[in-house]
Amino acid sequence: MKQIEPVMPEELDIVLDGAEFLSKAAAEEERIQDKMIRDAASDGGMFLHLLVSAVKFENCRFWESSFERGGFTDVIFQSCDFSGCDWSGGYFERVHFTSCKGVGAKFSSVTMKNVTVKDCNLDYVNFDGARLEKIVIEDTRLNSSNLTQCKCRQVTWKRAELVNASFFKTSLRGMDFTDSIINGLVLSEDNSELRGAVVDVFQAAELAKRMGLIIK
Repeated sequence: MKQIEPVMPEELDIVLDGAEFLSKAAAEEERIQDKMIRDAASDGGMFLHLLVSAVKFENCRFWESSFERGGFTDVIFQSCDFSGCDWSGGYFERVHFTSCKGVGAKFSSVTMKNVTVKDCNLDYVNFDGARLEKIVIEDTRLNSSNLTQCKCRQVTWKRAELVNASFFKTSLRGMDFTDSIINGLVLSEDNSELRGAVVDVFQAAELAKRMGLIIK
């Protein structure tokens, strides 16, 4: 799978007060473009309907903040903490999340294309009803996460932790989990989500127990 990387200018304008800048842009419905936002912090911030392109967020902390129905194109999140944030209904294209924390974040009904998530902690994250296309999730925790009723195309897992993750009514066809941890997946009663998934022999033996099979 070939991903399209974020397109960034050689130089970005540095924003001094990132949280205030985002609040103003949201209130005035202004597009944010070609910016470096570093060390911004907000608890419970309201950043609804933001339109962001060619922006790098670095070492930012947004706890329990709302970014609902935002549009993020050619954006990099580096070493940020957005635990408990609500990104529902948003659009993400050519976006990188690297070394970020988003425990309990909500990404329900988002659309993501050409997105890379690397070295992140997304335990308890909610991706219910998301549309995911050309996604790479690498060295990332999504334990007890919800990825139910998602539409997936070309999703790649590399050393992901998915313990007790829910893929209820999400087809895993074509996804390779052989170097990931998938203990305790939550699936529908007939386990139909597993059809076409790629697993190793040990994972297959564990999954077979769900179907009442005994492997000797």
